[in-house]
Amino acid sequence: MAEETGDVFIDSHVAFLYASQTGNAESISYNLYEEAVKRGFNASWHVLDDHEKFGFNDLRTIVFVVSTTGDGDPPDNSARFWRILRKATRTNPTAYSHLRLAILGLGDTNYSNFCNTAQRLDKQLLGAGATAFYPKGLADDGTDLEEVVEPWIEGLWPALARVAQCKGSGDKEDVGCDAVSGSAAGEVDVTTDALDRLAVTGSTTDTVVDSLDTPVFQPLLLDFRPMATLSAISGAPRAPSPVCTASYVDTGKAGEDYRSRIAAMNSSFICPPWYTELTSAENSTEDSLQTPFLATIISTKKMTTASALKRTLLVELELPDAVAVNMQGSWHAGDAFNIFAPNDEHLVAALIKRLDVDVHDADRPILLQKKDPKIDLPAHLQRFLLASATLRDILTWAVDLCSMPRKQFIRVLSGHCSEAADRDRLLYLCSRQGTRLLEDLRRQSPTVLDILHAFPSCALPYTRLIELLSPLVPRSYSICNAPRERPNLWRIAFNVVEYELEVVDPFASVEDSAEDDTIASSTTNGGVPTTSMRINRKGVCTPWLEKLSHTIDKQHILIAKRPNLNGFYLPPSSPHHGIDPRPVIMVGPGTGVAPFIGFLEQRADEIEKTHISVMHTLPSTWLFFGCRSSTDDYLFRDQIEHHLDRKVLSRLSLCFSRDPVAREKMGASKYVQDAMLKHSDEIADLMLNQNALLYVCGDAKGMGKDVNEAMAGIICRYLNEHPEQIEQIIGELPKSKLPADPDAKQMSRVQALQLLMHWSSQKRYVRDLWA
Repeated sequence: MAEETGDVFIDSHVAFLYASQTGNAESISYNLYEEAVKRGFNASWHVLDDHEKFGFNDLRTIVFVVSTTGDGDPPDNSARFWRILRKATRTNPTAYSHLRLAILGLGDTNYSNFCNTAQRLDKQLLGAGATAFYPKGLADDGTDLEEVVEPWIEGLWPALARVAQCKGSGDKEDVGCDAVSGSAAGEVDVTTDALDRLAVTGSTTDTVVDSLDTPVFQPLLLDFRPMATLSAISGAPRAPSPVCTASYVDTGKAGEDYRSRIAAMNSSFICPPWYTELTSAENSTEDSLQTPFLATIISTKKMTTASALKRTLLVELELPDAVAVNMQGSWHAGDAFNIFAPNDEHLVAALIKRLDVDVHDADRPILLQKKDPKIDLPAHLQRFLLASATLRDILTWAVDLCSMPRKQFIRVLSGHCSEAADRDRLLYLCSRQGTRLLEDLRRQSPTVLDILHAFPSCALPYTRLIELLSPLVPRSYSICNAPRERPNLWRIAFNVVEYELEVVDPFASVEDSAEDDTIASSTTNGGVPTTSMRINRKGVCTPWLEKLSHTIDKQHILIAKRPNLNGFYLPPSSPHHGIDPRPVIMVGPGTGVAPFIGFLEQRADEIEKTHISVMHTLPSTWLFFGCRSSTDDYLFRDQIEHHLDRKVLSRLSLCFSRDPVAREKMGASKYVQDAMLKHSDEIADLMLNQNALLYVCGDAKGMGKDVNEAMAGIICRYLNEHPEQIEQIIGELPKSKLPADPDAKQMSRVQALQLLMHWSSQKRYVRDLWA
């Protein structure tokens, strides 16, 4: 039971809640929950969208871990929670006066709305009476999440012990009921006599290839020579305790669930064996639109030439009749959907071999069990407590084999090494002294298999591996058509993600580059000759989709519509008021143009239905499109020119980043932000005086950031040339956004960025960005 101690309410329970798009926030939240239980707290762990199941409004003490996706949007698995939170705080300004909270936010400073989900959550809950028992932490994935996450977690436990009951031993004020010891007790210091014996060269393991002669893993280039001067390793994280075991299930007794899954699978159904569980999930009417379903790939077209730097494909998917009827009137141009894609089958096969699991055993059904009945399994593994699956299926569909390695994962690997050299190298890699080397490892984007092969004596049990890995999350793609004539058809355009990394090789000589075509010669900034190794990497979903396009039979894949949380769609026309009269500006280089093709289809359909004269009453539409070459990767050229000829598209500004001849011939710019600056006054007039709508779609770190800076410059320049408008513009900003000097006659960059954020809140500046 909860108790009062002086003026402090001591809760008998603490909830760890998360919202996660890629799995990072989920993993951190789970590790916190697991450690809290071991420290003696009565804890529970939930995703935010399950708020009704765990009774969110009745909780008194909560630790939130939330990430931010897109342009400051909350993760998909918190959409329902945000609706009830807004409703509760709007109707009752003291709705959460009973709540004590701590918030850890994950974000990326390459995006303008850094950690927006955590900031909004903090503002809304504190504004409704909640109090923070521990300061908010905001971690930056653009530098290193762990720089903030690790010290924030270290300080959480004593703070939590002051507000929640703990059955552990020790001084609450000092250690936060730290009842765990050994490898599970926070950071560790390791003194080892093996440090001076470590090899100082790279991995000597040969690259393994599969039966198709495709490299399955690549050697890692890691320089452990700085270890030779160390006498101890400090700051390595604790190794989380095992949480699950597994047992084989006799195929004959595996149950109807296993047999029905196997029977349902055939060569044309490329989806998780447990897809029937996903597609028949009991959802409310409001959320049934996000229930996964099987769609059919009916066509695939290559959109780029053979000489293009990237291959871009256009894929058409047909929705089942029942789904199309349910979706009628509920999907629009600008919407996106998730695709459930598997890990590469050859990578999975090689990993099974590296884990020393017999190939036949890998295809036997297993059930998972909790190792400690008080600790739940990670969310993506909980279905396997009741429904059997094979290890191959779990590695293929349930866990991410290509995500960035976390320190805790590396720490666990060190405890399963039979050779001291491998053990100590891994300890160093996750220690304070090994921070720079860990960055080198992450720059190589290693798979789990790459890491395991780099440390050959590591014998990690497969149960340990699957509980440590992040869930394999679906990949999101924008729909590039409007409902129009075929509301049962979704089109997507995407680049096949295959790329080459150049990693500095600390062991090869410059002369080696002349003998090995995988080595590229380079020089450092100081002019000292170095060599770099080429490493090939690829994505999870797009190479798989390309592979499916080469099959003869039509393939069925599992997809699910995403909620359009940021309002990335054109305002719909109405029978009484016709088409929204505001001008529309669209900025979409590369595949970022995809949703705008849908916008233009929608506008063409509205013109046809409302019989508007395009010469007189149609609101203007302006597209800024960029690509590398005017001939190799000008995507949707025919459609764009068709809409331009029909006046559905009023203006087109083209940009060619690697085609100077076309730039000079066509008067094009190099990048979309250059074209926007070229038309600075016109854009400013549209946005400031004509209430225009600005949509941006594409890469966040490069284009999205540059366009945002360009818009801030455009606003500053225009308003400083028209100072009479500054007072009016400032007057429209919320009071919290007012500048320090309201009488200032100059518009600063900070004020311009605040104005952009204000437009964003009004859905006048809407961005669909990805990393």
